[in-house]
Amino acid sequence: MKRKYKDITKDTVISARITNEEMNNVRQLMEVSNLSASEIMRKAFHLQVARFSAAGALNSACL
Repeated sequence: MKRKYKDITKDTVISARITNEEMNNVRQLMEVSNLSASEIMRKAFHLQVARFSAAGALNSACL
């Protein structure tokens, strides 16, 4: 049986409560980017990691 999704599985789920305004922003991004909410949040996470890395914050005690 062929898998419907990519072979890479994502075993961890992170949930967060957001405001209605934040959810409206996510919905707008979903419409214009044709990405799922999960894909948008993954991209946002990767951008934040890159910003923290560039600032040297991932390797310091400031977190």
